[in-house]
Amino acid sequence: MNKIKSFLAGLFLLIITFIIIVLCALLYRANERSSVKSYIFQMNNSASLRVGELQDINDISAEDLRNKLIKKYVSEYFKVIPGEQDVENRSVLRELSTYEAYKQWQKGEAKTIAEMSTKNMFRIVHVYDEGIAALNRPANYNYTDEIQKRIYYSVRYYTETWPETNKMGTEPTKEQGIIYIEAMFKPGIWDNISVQKYLQQGKNPVELFKFKVTNIGNKES
Repeated sequence: MNKIKSFLAGLFLLIITFIIIVLCALLYRANERSSVKSYIFQMNNSASLRVGELQDINDISAEDLRNKLIKKYVSEYFKVIPGEQDVENRSVLRELSTYEAYKQWQKGEAKTIAEMSTKNMFRIVHVYDEGIAALNRPANYNYTDEIQKRIYYSVRYYTETWPETNKMGTEPTKEQGIIYIEAMFKPGIWDNISVQKYLQQGKNPVELFKFKVTNIGNKES
């Protein structure tokens, strides 16, 4: 009787051991097949901040493309990043400006940005289509004309500034203003540029477009 009990106990332990081995093997295989999937999260529920479908430049109107470039320019002109090094060297702003216009920014707003950045302040900029107005655009002027005219634009912008970063509960200071920029624009990208090579170098695609700010001011001139 004792031998039978010992036999059954040994058989039971053998079965338990076998089950444990099978479970360990299944867990190991499951771990091998596991993967990490990445997701893109947006900061808020604003449709304007969502990544949209790729667009053919030929399907974008001249005014729409012009507005997108102006928005990018004004954002680069005023944005503040905490602890930013070499503030006065913003490649996008430089490529979208003439030498004189870029110097205007370096001698003016860039100084304010550098001071804010050293204080770990953070500022973002919003510009909306209805806030962009061409002030001296000739009647019946077509942006596709061979000769590009310098046109002054009034651009209303809105800023949100956080006095401190990484501090929960801090509310931003909201302000608005108007900046006047003189710019030359023509739909399309600059000639004799290899788009593929340009992008492979990690440069910003916005610099490819025929858009150049020639003068900046806080009042119409």
